[in-house]
Amino acid sequence: MHLLLSTIVLRPYVFVFLASFLFISVVNFGVRTTLLFGALTYGVGLCCEYSSVHNGFPFGLYHYVETTRDQEIWVLGVPLFDSISYTFLAFASYTVALLLCSPLYRRGWDLRMLDTWRIRRSPRVWLMAALFMVMIDIVVDPLSVMGERWFLGRMFWYDPPGPYFGVPISNYLGWYLVAAVSVAIFQTLDFRLNGASSKPIGVLPTLPSRALLGPMLYAGIVSFGITMLFIIHAPEIGWASVFIFLPLIVMALHTLTRSGWFGEGSPIARHLEDFPFNRKAFGEPQPQVAADAQPFATDPKYASGSS
Repeated sequence: MHLLLSTIVLRPYVFVFLASFLFISVVNFGVRTTLLFGALTYGVGLCCEYSSVHNGFPFGLYHYVETTRDQEIWVLGVPLFDSISYTFLAFASYTVALLLCSPLYRRGWDLRMLDTWRIRRSPRVWLMAALFMVMIDIVVDPLSVMGERWFLGRMFWYDPPGPYFGVPISNYLGWYLVAAVSVAIFQTLDFRLNGASSKPIGVLPTLPSRALLGPMLYAGIVSFGITMLFIIHAPEIGWASVFIFLPLIVMALHTLTRSGWFGEGSPIARHLEDFPFNRKAFGEPQPQVAADAQPFATDPKYASGSS
């Protein structure tokens, strides 16, 4: 217990992100999906970290500095916080992809996704989410390499250092692989455990703007990393990270401010067909709208979630 408390005190930012993930995932997807996803994704991350430390796959060869062995929990030669981070990184990335691929409903400050199972399980959401997770690593891995400049501490080094501020390209290829596996795990668990019409345990359908909580977690993680880069006087990496994320920011703002992306009637009806427990979040029950009554119904992009 002492070592667990010491781990939390040593890495408070990690456990703030972890606690945020647990809350956001439970209120949106339920307790069972959240806990199983967390356990399985932690296992995937730990196996990949262990493999990379010993044979260089999939992230490239690197070595941990074991200076914190008596201060935090290590599992199989890997710090606990390192492998557990994949859970909230993959989840946050998935929610951003889902937000950008789903029609939206807005009532005042209440923003909701009109997603369907077809959208949630679509290859587009899967591949976009994996890419968004790699984009986080483009920020945090160069920052981690310079851990001795901030409160992370010197944790590891690449053998040999890579071309992107000391990080090898193999690291990002490995991250895409792990991200793709992690997001696929979430999509599979979500459908298998929550595919019935009943409300998953822990989900709060009437919680305002649930759709924004996951993307806000993503933005918080990225903002933390970029801010730290400027604080430790690494502006060249900080500005590189800013410009890497500019296209995503522009795309998100375009989506959230475009009137044609917000739907009533038919998109709501399609959403409630898959998630009927969300009905009370929209007020009165929504009638089914004829196919020619709304632009969403005639545009396959909104019906299927594919472009």
